[in-house]
Amino acid sequence: MRVAIIGAGVSGLACAHELERLGIYPDIFEERPRCGELFPHVAGILQLMNRPVRDQLEWLKKEYHLEIHPLATWKKITMNAPRVKRVVRSGNFGYFLERGQGPRSLETQLVNSLKSRVNYNCRGDYSALAGEYDYVVVATGNRQVAATLGIWKDIFSTMVRGAVVQGKFDPEELIMWVNTDYALGAYAYLTAFSPTRASLVLIHANAKPGETERHWVTFLKKEKLDYHIEENFLLEHVAGTAYPHQVGNILLVGAAGGFMESFLGFGTVSSLRSGVLAARAIRGNRCFTKLADKLDQEMRRSVRLREIINTMENKDYDRLVTTATSPIIKQLFYNTNFPVLKYAGDILELVRASVNWEKKSILPTKRSK
Repeated sequence: MRVAIIGAGVSGLACAHELERLGIYPDIFEERPRCGELFPHVAGILQLMNRPVRDQLEWLKKEYHLEIHPLATWKKITMNAPRVKRVVRSGNFGYFLERGQGPRSLETQLVNSLKSRVNYNCRGDYSALAGEYDYVVVATGNRQVAATLGIWKDIFSTMVRGAVVQGKFDPEELIMWVNTDYALGAYAYLTAFSPTRASLVLIHANAKPGETERHWVTFLKKEKLDYHIEENFLLEHVAGTAYPHQVGNILLVGAAGGFMESFLGFGTVSSLRSGVLAARAIRGNRCFTKLADKLDQEMRRSVRLREIINTMENKDYDRLVTTATSPIIKQLFYNTNFPVLKYAGDILELVRASVNWEKKSILPTKRSK
């Protein structure tokens, strides 16, 4: 069986890893000179998103045969809303992983585990390869192929402005900011490579490229962040859904197939899972769309959350952070195995409804004559 994989990102490499385990050695085409994203950053995999799974790395190793080495265990979240700041600690929120082209990055770990050769500086044409190979796996990280096939639907676009910064950091902590003054419909976060180096990222929904720098400057000034900047980066990301995930002998995985956790934006676990499931569909001559149905449902729930967040105002963020760190919610979210993602959309709607009810209750009413 001949299989081509276009893209040597995490979903494409996970697909190749599983194919090799099943006795198939694919041809991998990568348009860049190395695998991995062009800018280094630290992504988190949050245990809340994958419940009832308790340990994602053990789960990925057992169920998907992927052995991944994290930078650190995620034990602390600092949430900054416009008027509220809260800190939550736990024994294990999840893990932090380096992304990019560094020696410890997830991409480097995956490519070093393969026997198959990656053809670098080679842009694969999915339509031409589909005539030469039994299967073609599209793992390009963008919507271009899905849009050409007519199976893509845009949901929203974001501008991602970030930097690698130097300072003093806790490698087990994620610091998060939500404020519509600079991060409309999204958020900013800081995650550490080490005690002295971190990635600082600002995401703004539906912003134009020319507006992003202004939002970045506002963010740094408003939050009084004066870290020494080592490296800057800027990119645009369009989130959406693809369906079906297989057209003929062409399978779409990772962000190219809409497998992106839109709520938090990391998407690492869903990308890995989609790649492995595609390999299993190929080896078993099964329909990838049906095999990935459960994962697709999880992505749609994530999209619903993001759509709600895109309409939130600063007062909503203040209430959300206060609610998320209340004793009852902390016990439910962080100390149990409650499937948060399944019900998070309803919870957010309730939080917003309570804010609107309180607002109406304090408005003056007209006296009857």
